[in-house]
Amino acid sequence: MFTRILTKLGFTKEEISWILYDVGNSAQVLTTMTVLFPLLIAKITPGDSSVYVGWANTIYGLILAFASPILGTVADYKGQKMRLFKIFLYIGIIAGFILALPFIDYMTAIVVFCIAMLGYNGTIIFYDAFIVDVCDDDRVDHVSAAGYAWGYIGSTLPFLIFIIPFAIVTLFGDANGTAHIMGFDLTYRVAVFISMSLAVLWWAIYSLPMLKNVKQKQYHEPVDHVVKESFGRLWHTFKNIRQNKNIFLFCLSYFFYIDCVNTVIKMAVSLATEMGISDVMSLVVVILINLLAFPSAIYFGRLIERFGSKKMIFAGIVGYLGVVIAGVLIPYHPSLIWVVALLVGLFQGGIQSVSRSYFAKLIPNKEDSNEYFGFFSVFSKFSAILGPMSISIIIMMTGETNLGILGLIPLMLIGAFILLFVKDPKSEKH
Repeated sequence: MFTRILTKLGFTKEEISWILYDVGNSAQVLTTMTVLFPLLIAKITPGDSSVYVGWANTIYGLILAFASPILGTVADYKGQKMRLFKIFLYIGIIAGFILALPFIDYMTAIVVFCIAMLGYNGTIIFYDAFIVDVCDDDRVDHVSAAGYAWGYIGSTLPFLIFIIPFAIVTLFGDANGTAHIMGFDLTYRVAVFISMSLAVLWWAIYSLPMLKNVKQKQYHEPVDHVVKESFGRLWHTFKNIRQNKNIFLFCLSYFFYIDCVNTVIKMAVSLATEMGISDVMSLVVVILINLLAFPSAIYFGRLIERFGSKKMIFAGIVGYLGVVIAGVLIPYHPSLIWVVALLVGLFQGGIQSVSRSYFAKLIPNKEDSNEYFGFFSVFSKFSAILGPMSISIIIMMTGETNLGILGLIPLMLIGAFILLFVKDPKSEKH
C-alpha cells in the first residue's frame, strides 16, 4: 500500500525503500518504546518508574554517544555502511522480542530495553547517513520530511491494530488486569507480549526494502587496516569540524534544542502516567499526536522552500517551549494534555526532519557523510542524556514529576541562541 502511494507521488525506488524503513521502525518505537514499555514498567516497578526510564535512556545514550563517531567513520568505507546497519538492526529486533516476554522482571526489562535501544538507535546513525545515497541536495528536504511524515502515519495505522490486546485488558480486565474472553484468560503481561511482538515483526518486515534496494553510493575505497585508518580519518574529521565553524555551531545548537524533543519522545508517557494521566488517555493522546504529525511534517518541509531551514527550526523551538510549559501545568489543569498533544503533533516531525536535511546540506564532502553523521549522532545522543538525567535528578530532589520538565527550558534557549550564528549553506536561498 505505502509503496504504491509513494510511487505515485514521484519518489524513486531507493527513496521509497529508505522512507519505508521509517514506517517500520516508527511503529516499533510508538508501540513499544513510547507507549507499552513505559506503561509496563510503571506497573511492575516499585517507586517512580520515570526515574528508572530516565537512567536507562542515559546509559544507552552514553554508550552510543562514544561509539557513534567511530562507527560512522568505519561506515564510510565501501560496503561497511549496510553491514553495520544490519548488525544493529538484528540486535534491535532480537532484543525487542526478548523485551516482550511476559516473565521477565523489571530489572531485566530495563537491561534489555537498553540493548534494544542500542540496536534501534544504532541503525539510525547509518539510516540518516544513507540519505546522501538515495537523493541529492535538491531533494533532501522533501525526502527527509517524507521519511518522518510517512513514519508517523505508517506507525499509527498498525499501532491501532497492535494495541488491541492491551486495550482489551485495560478496558475490560479485572482488578488484576486479566480479561476473561470466551473461556480464555488474557493477562496484562500476555497482552503486552502480543502487542509488542507484532510491532517488532512489523519493523523487521519493513526493513527488507531498505536491505534490498538501498546501496552505498558515497564511500571511500576499502583499505587494509580499516579500524586504524578510521581513527586517523576520525581525527581529521574532528579537526575539520572544529575548523568549520558553521558545522560546529550547528551541531552545538542541535545538541541543546533536540534534547527537549528526544526527551519528550522517550519519557512523555512515563511522565504523564506519574502525573495522573490514565493509560487510556495516554493512548488517545499518542494517536492524536501521530495523526497530526503526518501532515505537519510534510507541510513543514514545504515551508522550508519559503522561509528557509533555520527559521523553521526556530519555529520548532518555540513550539517545544510551549510543550514544556503546558506539560509543567498538567497536574493543575489536566486538560492541558491536549495542548501538549497539539504542539508535539505540529512540531515534532518538522524539527527533526529539517535538522537532518539542513545538516546534510552543511556537509562539504558527501563521501564523508557517515563521519559527519557520526558526530551529528554524538550531539544527538549526548543531548538525549542530559534531558532524562536532569528530569530524573529534579524529580528525586523535589518529589514532583512535573517540576522535572522545567530543566528542559534552558537547553532550548541556549540552542536557539547558538543557532543565530549559523550561516546557511549555498544550497539554501534564504
